[in-house]
Amino acid sequence: MIDLYRASEYARLHHGKVMVFKVGGSCLAKPGQRAAFARQISVIAAFGVRVVLVHGAGPQTGVIQEMLGETPKKVDGRRVTTQTGLRALRMASMGEVNGALCACLTSEGAAAVGLCAASANIVVAKRRPPMETSEGTVDFGEVGDVVQVNPGPILALADAGYIPVVGPPASDGAQGFFNVNADSVAAELAVALGADKLILVSDTPGILSDPKDSQSLISALSLAQLESLEAQGALQGGMAVKAASMRTALKGGVPRVHVVSGLAPDALLGELYTTQGTGTLVSNESTEAPLATAPITDLPNKPHKPHTVGKVGK
Repeated sequence: MIDLYRASEYARLHHGKVMVFKVGGSCLAKPGQRAAFARQISVIAAFGVRVVLVHGAGPQTGVIQEMLGETPKKVDGRRVTTQTGLRALRMASMGEVNGALCACLTSEGAAAVGLCAASANIVVAKRRPPMETSEGTVDFGEVGDVVQVNPGPILALADAGYIPVVGPPASDGAQGFFNVNADSVAAELAVALGADKLILVSDTPGILSDPKDSQSLISALSLAQLESLEAQGALQGGMAVKAASMRTALKGGVPRVHVVSGLAPDALLGELYTTQGTGTLVSNESTEAPLATAPITDLPNKPHKPHTVGKVGK
């Protein structure tokens, strides 16, 4: 009962606030994984949190891309996307992952509605120019970077008591699509919605000081400490991409970002409703000691409004 009393303190703090969850496709690959994640989300929603979900579909896209006769390619954690790869993404994301996740959530009592990020221009992107990478200059193809977010449809569903579930691809603004990283989409949506938290649900336990050591979990970081880890090369591949999204959210006014396992049992509930947490908390606050060892005081929500990326929180 003591644990329930402690959890109730967090439940009261979180009640009525917007939290944006991004879950990777690797955490949804098996029916049992989807069910466990949906069960936790249903509890969080039952506690009065206004939940918004963004999902990826990386492994599922790779499988379909191979079925279409093409070998997937990633550079520095980012997917190179051909026309065939974009087709595979659309099939995997909205044809498979989105519907399966919505069905799991609804069966757990959390009524979910699936949305493509391109619907109603919820997310508009522009083509990414060639980038310098560890492999030299790379053209990522049909990949876009977010330039505009319209949170209106998300808010309409949330106000009606539904959980919006958003999957890629995004709109190119001209009847086409771009593959946009789901972490980036989640971060920009969190800023546009004035979310209280952005939670990145991953196949890792959180941020590791040593990427090769799963026991090197860091419980809390300031943004400055996160950037220091980046400079040291401790954040690689997909985690480096996540770090960019964390920075976007924090600098855009989202008070706190969490990175938590989507594979460990009840890790999401443990991160949000216990003092010790289970993953990594990142905030703008300067700290020498782990923040997760002290009670977390949440900051007020920011106002909800549409925004153009790069012009919010400046």
